[in-house]
Amino acid sequence: MNRKRRTSAPILLAGWLFADLLLGLTIIMLGAQAPPPLPVAAQAGKSTAAPTPTPSPTPSPCATRVGGVRPEPTKISFQVSPGAGDGALAAQVKKNLRKHEGGFTGRHAGMVLTFGANSGSGDGVHLASRVNAALRKAYPAVFQAAATRNFHDLSAPSGSISMEIYFVTDGCSPTPEN
Repeated sequence: MNRKRRTSAPILLAGWLFADLLLGLTIIMLGAQAPPPLPVAAQAGKSTAAPTPTPSPTPSPCATRVGGVRPEPTKISFQVSPGAGDGALAAQVKKNLRKHEGGFTGRHAGMVLTFGANSGSGDGVHLASRVNAALRKAYPAVFQAAATRNFHDLSAPSGSISMEIYFVTDGCSPTPEN
């Protein structure tokens, strides 16, 4: 009796699937690359005389503006009434942040992590969410474009808010020397 060994179809298709995925990723990577710069060639029939120089503006010490989020946060902690309405909560947040207002002047927050403490984990996250909404209303120039994340603080008493504010840096990269 002659037995033939049969391999299952999924095993045979696995190699083809891998090859197709590799081909697809290769095409995507080739398409994502920028084309090489075109060489500058003199056009026939055009004058090769040197153009008259035009005055250039005085160079800036910065070639480009570079921005990023600072690696160290500004940490703020305060108490609010978790059962307060939105208007009262906004007033509490503004009152507590007024102490730190000098540190906000002329700055923009890139990311704000807010830890709220209330009876349950969902309630703490909800409180943090309400505080972030009040924060945007109290200081729109500083916090309007900030990414916010809401967390529950298990170790703090109810009504405690802890914030980690990561401000955006605004610097420059020096001009390259020619």
